[in-house]
Amino acid sequence: MRWDLIDKFEVLKKGHFSRAVKSFNGDEDFFLENFPGSPSVPETLLVEMVAQAGGVLFGLGLDFKKEVILAKVSNASFGAPVRPPCRLFVEARIDSEREEGAWISGTVESGGKIAAKATLLLVTFQSLENPSAGKVVFNEGFLNHFDIYNVAKMSEEKF
Repeated sequence: MRWDLIDKFEVLKKGHFSRAVKSFNGDEDFFLENFPGSPSVPETLLVEMVAQAGGVLFGLGLDFKKEVILAKVSNASFGAPVRPPCRLFVEARIDSEREEGAWISGTVESGGKIAAKATLLLVTFQSLENPSAGKVVFNEGFLNHFDIYNVAKMSEEKF
């Protein structure tokens, strides 16, 4: 199963900043096991949300010619538990980048409060699969689902 932890991108400012949204209604299967009776969004998923928002931002700067994966969590801190139902706002910034990778810092906000902060290292690679099989991460379905290029174009005009 692929964990798409972004519902929608609101901002994709190439080389700088992304903002995305994710909602949980509480019916997701992992809530049954993560603090039963008092469910909360697992902290690992909060970090992964920053990685996904930052990964798309970094990938956009590379015109998605390479795949991007999370290589290291340099640091992460968490606020109060995030309880469903909730709407989360995920922001990611590129702190430094090269073609081989980028340092990303990001936050996840819930109810006006910071739920998580993280600094991550993302790295690039050509492909894990046979080149004829296509891309693993930034495939055409992914880019179309999130309307990446239109969000990036609108972000350049607004921000």
